[in-house]
Amino acid sequence: MSTGTLNIWLRFEDCSLIQDCWMTDLVIKTCTGKYLVDNYPQILVDLQKRYPDLKVHEEINYEHHNRIRFGGEQTGYGPGPKQKKLNPHFEVNVPPGCYIIWTRICHGANEETNKVLVTVNCGQEVCVNLMLNSTKTCAREFLFPALARARELKINDDDLKVVARVVAKVADIEPEKLKMSVKNRLNEIAMVKADSVLIFNKDAINVIAKIK
Repeated sequence: MSTGTLNIWLRFEDCSLIQDCWMTDLVIKTCTGKYLVDNYPQILVDLQKRYPDLKVHEEINYEHHNRIRFGGEQTGYGPGPKQKKLNPHFEVNVPPGCYIIWTRICHGANEETNKVLVTVNCGQEVCVNLMLNSTKTCAREFLFPALARARELKINDDDLKVVARVVAKVADIEPEKLKMSVKNRLNEIAMVKADSVLIFNKDAINVIAKIK
């Protein structure tokens, strides 16, 4: 069977390559939600031949994702200054199709990259850049939707304020910028006629507005 090739690159959010990674757990799912490693076991055989020193194997992690693990301390790769680090580029042969791809990066912390949707045809090479956001960026993207969900779950204001205060600090959002963001979001909601649809968003934003 003819396959396509995924050229996978591991990058920070400034587009620089991640040079200090010592283990990564790759997830490739079909657009129907199935794990490629289950549908096409040959992927492991191919990767084990291509990267024999990385001891590539299947790993089911705490989130029950069927991941393809590269590296790790048992292979001589590790976080120590004298231990080897992974090349931030992998080539993976896959059957033609549509895939959702992401990975966990171990480089002093265990962090998930963004997910990428990619389509590959027979004999085609496709570049896949997996971007690892900073903790600050993750916190900024997390703050408002997480609090809206918390409000939907009827979590009380005092607990919400604690979460909002902590996440805002992790996100390193300046108080004035946070106030401006709150004002802009409330203005956007006010322009929506079906206000009840966004009631949890509005409540959460008002909680954020009260934190000091």
